[in-house]
Amino acid sequence: MSDWSPEKAIAMEKRHIVEGEMRIARQEAIVANLMEKGRGELLTLAEDLLSAFRESVGLSRERLLYLRNRYGTPPSSGSHS
Repeated sequence: MSDWSPEKAIAMEKRHIVEGEMRIARQEAIVANLMEKGRGELLTLAEDLLSAFRESVGLSRERLLYLRNRYGTPPSSGSHS
């Protein structure tokens, strides 16, 4: 028997988005630092990783929208998102 539910899936996507946004912020700081220090050899890798983080958050946002459209927004448990 599966432990999956729309409410759990929506909560998980919200967590993924919040965590992803934190990763993006940290990676943006790393990119800025590498630019400032002229570390071009690492900058490309850092920018690629930043792009992957942004894409991942975008996919989570799309999944959250899909889940909300399909199953509705679950009752609030005191938090707003």
